[in-house]
Amino acid sequence: MFGALTQDCLEFLLQEGSIYQCEQGYTLFSPGEDSNYFYVVLNGRVGFSRAKGDQKIYIRSFKPGEQIGFVGMIGLHERRGFAVAEEPTYLLEISSALFHQVCEKFPSDFVVFLINITREMSREINHLDALCADLNTLEQ
Repeated sequence: MFGALTQDCLEFLLQEGSIYQCEQGYTLFSPGEDSNYFYVVLNGRVGFSRAKGDQKIYIRSFKPGEQIGFVGMIGLHERRGFAVAEEPTYLLEISSALFHQVCEKFPSDFVVFLINITREMSREINHLDALCADLNTLEQ
């Protein structure tokens, strides 16, 4: 997530962002909540699930270096799932205001940051495409 960012930008993110230590089972967000921030997993693991009826359906785990919650923030929609610490976890919270400040103070780093996030999201989309192909194969 932070690959190729300058030291100044990294220090700014760490100083201005909020770092949280979460115990296993701690809920970071739930459906319907505002999406005005996202997290970068620094250490540990965060599970993501979505509700279907009265069940929580596990989607995936986010590991160190990955972000969770960016899609809701950038898409301007409320949270659509549950994010829960699967083990003791350290997170960096980046609010939409801080994200905008990075854009203003470190424009070159902001481009790199967006490329890093986009690259991660494209890998997720590729994985989802493979899952859809598998499901379509099972249905035939």
